[in-house]
Amino acid sequence: MKPKILIIEDDRAIINLYKEVLPMAGLEIDILESGQEGTKRLEEIRQGKKERPDLILLDLILPDINGIEILKEARRYPETKNLKIYVLTNYYRPELSKELTREGADKILIKFKYSLKELVEIFKEGVKP
Repeated sequence: MKPKILIIEDDRAIINLYKEVLPMAGLEIDILESGQEGTKRLEEIRQGKKERPDLILLDLILPDINGIEILKEARRYPETKNLKIYVLTNYYRPELSKELTREGADKILIKFKYSLKELVEIFKEGVKP
């Protein structure tokens, strides 16, 4: 059984890269392109309608809902509070990092600091039991 990664990302170029590279790395992916879709999926996971992913990759800057709100939503409920969530962003401020850590982000990754190969290895490590 392949590890499952839920990706909440709106950047089409990044989505296309993930679609091409992550399955070749042995990872099953599900991509949502808005914060609303992410919030709805969390609700479906809580209700047992959707399977829990092994890892969530969460973009911060989404067209409708800030990724921090999605992180807070996940941590608010017992059924989703222990989901592993890596925040990926190109937007960085030290205060933001502190807030994300306080809200329960498992990792904060600044996209431009990593090669695609490095990100894939980080994701593969993140889905290990």
